[in-house]
Amino acid sequence: MQKRLKQLFWAGFCLVWGWIVLNSVFRWRHNGPAALAVGAVLAAGAWALSRWVLPRLNGLSQRRWRAVFYTAFALYAAAFAAMAWLLAEVPIMDQAVVLESLPDLLAHGRFSVWSGYYIVCNNNLGLALLLGGWYWLAGLFGLAPDASLTGVAPGIALNVLALLASVALLCLLARRILKTNAAVALTFLLCAAFAPFWLYSPCFYSDTLSMPFGLLALLAFERWRREARPARRLALAAGAGAAVFFGYAVKGSVVVIAVALAIQFFLQTNPRRALASLAALLAAFGLLAGGYRLWQRAWLIDWTDEEALALPVQLWFCYGSHDDGNYSQEDYEAAMSVDTVAERKTLLNRRITANYAAYSPLELGEFVTRKAVITWGDGLYNAEEFLATPQRANWTHAFILEGQPGYMPLVYYCQAYLFMVQLLVLAGAARAVRRPVGGPRMLAGVSVTGLILFLSLWETKARYAFNFTPFLLLLAAAALLEPPAEES
Repeated sequence: MQKRLKQLFWAGFCLVWGWIVLNSVFRWRHNGPAALAVGAVLAAGAWALSRWVLPRLNGLSQRRWRAVFYTAFALYAAAFAAMAWLLAEVPIMDQAVVLESLPDLLAHGRFSVWSGYYIVCNNNLGLALLLGGWYWLAGLFGLAPDASLTGVAPGIALNVLALLASVALLCLLARRILKTNAAVALTFLLCAAFAPFWLYSPCFYSDTLSMPFGLLALLAFERWRREARPARRLALAAGAGAAVFFGYAVKGSVVVIAVALAIQFFLQTNPRRALASLAALLAAFGLLAGGYRLWQRAWLIDWTDEEALALPVQLWFCYGSHDDGNYSQEDYEAAMSVDTVAERKTLLNRRITANYAAYSPLELGEFVTRKAVITWGDGLYNAEEFLATPQRANWTHAFILEGQPGYMPLVYYCQAYLFMVQLLVLAGAARAVRRPVGGPRMLAGVSVTGLILFLSLWETKARYAFNFTPFLLLLAAAALLEPPAEES
């Protein structure tokens, strides 16, 4: 039964992911087929590397292997940090607002002047608290949060650490799941060549700072499935729930991993043990989320103006229900035309219902496809928006600024690389239909599927998929290697 369920999942994933890949190619605003051809060549090169070059690393002793890997990672980290410093930008949009609000938090231990912003954009409160704690440490060295180069330096440093930690966790997962030195090396190389990691290195926002938490949940699950002791299994399930909560507090979409974990618990063990693990996960998540909410209400924010300012979650679903699914000033103004939160919910529910009722089945399919391409088919992941306001001119801006000579080569490289990853993920899923694969690989696939479904309804932006790119890179690496028998 479990084998058939795995086959059905991977078959469904192939259909959904294949449709996204096909439309990403033909709807790309430049020459999609040309980028796909380059992506296929890159995929062939990665396959050759994984078959004929990297397996030689499997013969190294663990001492020599660690020396090689740690040296390569240290060089990567140094280059990554240097690039982040060169790409330093003046913060824009909500990133700038969050940064500007931090002195209020650091001065009072809570938000007073900026309470109104966190009533409206409560989803950014976790990001502000994370940055606030980090900038408190930076303050011990005389650094304060502002839009200057020295003011953004601590935020960039934290972001670099988060991205490097994500790469390290991904390599650790490759070791745990795929077992070999070659698998770790391949995963590391896929990450090192993934340009959006470099492009987002100076952008200390929720898309990047939430990234390690999803990987920690995946790592906890990988350990959970190998643990025989009931108490340890419950502790690992609770740890996964805690990791999901902290990721969710920084970026709400991470919560889909909790649903994927619940599904995997029941596919991996008997119902009694699965229920116990699910209870531990929900208890950890629920206690942290409940305490977080109480803390907000009791201390962090002054909620006096809640009825006048608060925006219900339905607004973002309303944004995602028409046109290209992006921000709509008309939706916002309609929501603010009534006086209370309850009235806003009712008004927005009516607008959402009317928007979807207006679609024929074919129109709805076209709309959802268009949103999926915007979300999953952009090789830059909207990084160009954050890189348009450099702190100072240097050679990197010949590539990252639109109209400069290196910009279009960068765009084509990123798009070709995205198509390479998409093709590898599709190939791995197709193989999993024939030889069903569970465990962490299936958890990654179910998590990505959950995000596809969530973002088909939510506001549409390419960067909203960015914090799940490590899951895609893991699936791409696994597609190039024969999975261990125990994963089947």
